[in-house]
Amino acid sequence: MNDVAIVGGGLAGLRCAEALVSRGADVVVLEARQRAGGRVFSHHFSDGQSAERGAEFIDSNHAEVLALASRLGLTLSERSADLDPAATLLDAGGRAVPMSMHASLEPDIARWDHAVATVPDGPDSDVESLADLMHALDLSVLARLVIGRQIRTEYMLPPEEVSRRFAGGMTRLQAAGRRECHRVVGGNDQLATGLAARLGDRVRLACAVQSIDADRGEITLRPGEVIEAATIVAAVPLPVLLRIWSAMPLELGAVGYGVGGKISVQFDRRIWHDYGRNGTVLTERAWGHLWETSDDQGGDRGVLTNLLSSHDGAAFAALPEAPDRIVAEIDRLFPGARGLSGERVHTDWTNDPMSLGAYSCFGPGQLAAAAPFLRAAYGRLLLAGEHTDEFSGFMEGALRSGARVAEMIGAAN
Repeated sequence: MNDVAIVGGGLAGLRCAEALVSRGADVVVLEARQRAGGRVFSHHFSDGQSAERGAEFIDSNHAEVLALASRLGLTLSERSADLDPAATLLDAGGRAVPMSMHASLEPDIARWDHAVATVPDGPDSDVESLADLMHALDLSVLARLVIGRQIRTEYMLPPEEVSRRFAGGMTRLQAAGRRECHRVVGGNDQLATGLAARLGDRVRLACAVQSIDADRGEITLRPGEVIEAATIVAAVPLPVLLRIWSAMPLELGAVGYGVGGKISVQFDRRIWHDYGRNGTVLTERAWGHLWETSDDQGGDRGVLTNLLSSHDGAAFAALPEAPDRIVAEIDRLFPGARGLSGERVHTDWTNDPMSLGAYSCFGPGQLAAAAPFLRAAYGRLLLAGEHTDEFSGFMEGALRSGARVAEMIGAAN
């Protein structure tokens, strides 16, 4: 019998395992994929450039990520999330023009930012959505478009499916540091592969779990192997956990998850610079949001990443021809881009059976309902993952949750 069996080899599970092994525990990590990392998944182009298929940005107050990168000897890039409005495009009403031409948006966006940042952290705020807040502010049509796209980018769901209280808390966390100021040079996946390398053969890949019995401390694998452990840590997304743990509380099963995916395209040169643009585009169309993901990487080539978010984006991401359609859209915005386009990288997190979504996003009423269950013990079972931490949706939340659960196990033994 193992001391601890961890279901899920993403950052949460790997960080938990690392902490437990350092205390001398006998640990096994069960990962269904052929790789470690979960939703931290980098693509490496032949010329050394990289693009993040999943989690991408690191904030200055992501202490666990920064500490892990330091322990692993990884280098972080330095970038600014501030965008020049003259170089950023808004694609709406059949025209793509610089954001600087929409100066009339600034008062509405400022009112919106203040309203979200000052949402009270109480049960009344939890039952209302961001759509309710948008309505109460009586925003202009164009402001609703821009803010609605930003909400979909941040939470991967539309405003009516995002709790005001949840969004307010996330906004205050992000305001406590510099946003989106780092990536790992050479790919964020090195955070996961570095942890997995330290754990060695304790990490079992291609090891899909069929069911968890929390009371007995038993994990049934396909095609029938049973692993027993004094403690089980479930470090997988809640929609996946629901499929393997039949006793999961309904309040956890109801937690919302963002939907969609990403398409990254490498171009022989950064043609958007020819037009005086930075590659960032907000659009009213289903493909949503575009940016340059190689802005902190060298070389003549450049990579544009398209975030396909919320329900229309998820439907787009499921199309086999989606990458070619994105290239056509980029060529519309930056004529000549099609002839320079090269490798396309297509990721659909909604239909990935080992994720079933992008990351947690608590809808109206869900945060208050789920909170008592996210960090509870269920027989021999404990939960880890970004959905259990205040930094939900971030690599920071995943790492923090793994460290927290390891502490809980250590304190009990």
